[in-house]
Amino acid sequence: MPRVRTLIVGIPLLLAAVTAVSLWTVARVSVDKKNEMYIGSIGEPTTLNPIQAADSAASSVTGVVFNGLLKYNANLEITGDLAAEWDLGQRSTFFFATEQEAVMAAANMEAGIVDRAALHLRRYAVDDNRLVLELSLPGVSDSRELAKRFGVPTVPVRTVSIVSPKPLGEALAEFAADDLASRVVRVWANGNLGELVYLGNEEATLKRLRTWLTERFGEEGLVIEPVLAPEFLAEPEVTFRLHEGVRWHDGAPFSSRDVKFTYDAIMDDRVASPRKPDYELVLSVATPDPRTVRVVYRRPFSPALESWMMSVLPAHLLGDVPPDQWPLTFNRAPVGTGPFKFAEWKTNQFVRVARNDDYFKGRPHLDGIVFRTLPDPLTLRLAFETRQVDFWSADPWAVGSFREDERFTLFTSPSNSYNYVGWNLRRPMFQDLRVRQALAHAVNVDQMIRYVLYGYGTQSTGIFTPEMWFFNPDVQPLAYDPEKAKQLLDEAGWVPGPDGVRVKDGKRFAFTLITNNGNVIRSDIATLVQENLRAVGTEVTVEMYEWAVFLKRFVNQGEFDAVVLGWALGQGFDQFQIWHSSQTEPERLNMVGYKSQEADRLLESIREEFDRAEIIRQCGELQQLIYHDQPYLFLFVPEGTSAMWKDAFRVKRPGPDGTWIDEPVTMTKAGWSHYLEWFYRPEYAQEAKK
Repeated sequence: MPRVRTLIVGIPLLLAAVTAVSLWTVARVSVDKKNEMYIGSIGEPTTLNPIQAADSAASSVTGVVFNGLLKYNANLEITGDLAAEWDLGQRSTFFFATEQEAVMAAANMEAGIVDRAALHLRRYAVDDNRLVLELSLPGVSDSRELAKRFGVPTVPVRTVSIVSPKPLGEALAEFAADDLASRVVRVWANGNLGELVYLGNEEATLKRLRTWLTERFGEEGLVIEPVLAPEFLAEPEVTFRLHEGVRWHDGAPFSSRDVKFTYDAIMDDRVASPRKPDYELVLSVATPDPRTVRVVYRRPFSPALESWMMSVLPAHLLGDVPPDQWPLTFNRAPVGTGPFKFAEWKTNQFVRVARNDDYFKGRPHLDGIVFRTLPDPLTLRLAFETRQVDFWSADPWAVGSFREDERFTLFTSPSNSYNYVGWNLRRPMFQDLRVRQALAHAVNVDQMIRYVLYGYGTQSTGIFTPEMWFFNPDVQPLAYDPEKAKQLLDEAGWVPGPDGVRVKDGKRFAFTLITNNGNVIRSDIATLVQENLRAVGTEVTVEMYEWAVFLKRFVNQGEFDAVVLGWALGQGFDQFQIWHSSQTEPERLNMVGYKSQEADRLLESIREEFDRAEIIRQCGELQQLIYHDQPYLFLFVPEGTSAMWKDAFRVKRPGPDGTWIDEPVTMTKAGWSHYLEWFYRPEYAQEAKK
């Protein structure tokens, strides 16, 4: 291991030189301490528009500038943010051959119900040949249980999705009105995407629909596919009531119009929002008055509430501005409703936000927060040690010494993240499952955890982390086994060449592994992967790029062979954006191009499931499936440790009945920084009294 240790830790003389340069850099960013918080980051935000951003540096800033309708509280329970309250329900519509049969089904159901509350039934009504149930909990299980009491057969609904080369709305509406035999009961369209729900014969309806659309758009680019959906109309509804008195940072009033605009912007292909998949099951968003937003879904979508934690944009500023103009103005000088408002952005130096004295939850105690961009981890650490930034995500090798230093407070917990090597599955060499599994067997992850993380981590077994309640502990990691790796590569037709590098059909097994510079852990991962894969006959070239270039030119465009990256996950179980086959286009999050019909089925089913036990079962299957497929070489889940100068901050936050709670910064289930907007510096305690 001496060679590995040298590669990872570095040559002492070189480290000394780098330290000298870093000290000079830190000196350049030194400022007198004010009533501000200083947060350091290696990566600079790509944009400060929250519906377009996909990087952690941007999220740190937008998280204090904007609000969503909902958020997590300190115990990871969903609570209101811009929404003062909300109501969740569902309309389930069953169809019958006649109105008389619908009336009979309602009477039989009423007679057979023992406990309405247990089945979440609020009320029901017969409308022509329809029986409409209003439920207090979305999903399909309660509706199907009630349907067992009908005693009359229902007419099942069928659902078909359409992708067309041109906008579909008008054509689908005309088909529904003209083709009476199809008995269309619902039409939905968004640009080139559409959906029909109908009662007619499936084969005949699909044939007529294809003919209808082909006459208008041609065959090329037209895709018509049945959708696996409930046999009745299951339309969940969420109604939000917004807080009064909320204002944008420019003084304009916040209203339901802003929520509707944000939804429309996310769904607009010109915006290219990575959040779009969270809203593709929305049927409609209505704003009956300035304080009410009513969202109806086309079918059950269990992550619905979490999706409305997305930051809301100001309609009065962006409503008349084409999205391609947003980067010139709003994306670098955003206006939100949050506790801090944008003040200044100096490229590659810092983003500064200032206190919002008009914040609807109360005036923050700090004058502002400065998000510094620093060139590398060593400079970031030195900036922390010289008190130029207030917090530091401690490098694993430094955790021990910081724990023994009484000047610091440490916050440690298993992280909700994992690191990986992503294989671009568009490249032929990575399309063979045996190859991907061989590469997993060839890399010594245990060694990586010992020498890169200093033991502060566990081996990853897929797309979820052990802290998640739906994690599957039965998934076993692929063992480090170079001989097994060689065997699998042999079976895949990659045989050793004259120089030891494997070849197949005259092509060498050689590829480029890229990552961002300034991240020691990722560069160490790349070095170890390169060394391990060389031992089984694979030639790996490592290249590192500046963060913005790395994302925009390579990752977001899918222009790479392999990439070292990591996911910092939220609390939800919905992984649709990262793994569904529909999310492989540029600027989407399935950047490796993973496609699996079974994974798609599970991803879609999980989104519609509200039963906790069933969510655990399906998430377990999904985790096992994707880990088996190895689109990523899943590496490790690090243990996260953040350091703060002892007593640098306290928290004074709103308590019950208009009281205030003054306490030290402590770890919560949502993390130590959950109450960031209520931090204050003890030397400025008088600001916290105002």
